[in-house]
Amino acid sequence: MPQLFTRREYDMLPEGFPAQLIEGFLVKEPAPTYGHQRVEHRILAALAALVGIDRAVVSPSDVVLDDHNVYQPDVLVLRTIPPDEVRDVGIPLLAVEVLSPSTRRRDREVKTRHLLEAGVEEVWLVDREAGSIEVQRPDGSEAAFGTHALESRAVPGFRLVPDELFARPTT
Repeated sequence: MPQLFTRREYDMLPEGFPAQLIEGFLVKEPAPTYGHQRVEHRILAALAALVGIDRAVVSPSDVVLDDHNVYQPDVLVLRTIPPDEVRDVGIPLLAVEVLSPSTRRRDREVKTRHLLEAGVEEVWLVDREAGSIEVQRPDGSEAAFGTHALESRAVPGFRLVPDELFARPTT
C-alpha cells in the first residue's frame, strides 16, 4: 500500500508549488490552457462584480477539508476574507471547477463530493468540451447547455449562460 501524504507534509511544500492533496495523494498538474484560463477569468469577473474582488479568488488557494484533502478549485467565493498570511482560505460558499480532460473525472466524482460534504453550498462544473455548465448542490443538481442560464442560490445574481461563457473572443 502506498504511503499517503498528510496536510503537515503538504504544508512543507514551497509556496506556489502546483499541487493539490487529494485523498492522500500529491497531485501535480501542468498549467491550464489559455481557453481554460479565459473561461476561469470570465467566471471570476462575474462573481467579483457581485461579491467583490476580495471574496472572489482564483486558484491556487488552498481549501483544507481534512488531513488528506487540500483542494485548489479554479474559482472560489469565500465566506469571509482571511488574513493575508494564510494559504487555507476556509470552506468557500461556492467553488467552480473548469473541467479539463486530465481532471474531469476527479473533479466530478471525488472533489465535488468532498467539497459538498465539507459544507460548500454549490460546486459549479464548467465543461468547455461538452459546452455545458452543471451546478451540484447537497440537494441535487441541474445543468445547462446553449442559451439556457443557470442561476446560483448561494450567490444571488450570479448566473452563467454556456453560449456566452464559451464564446470565442472577437478581438
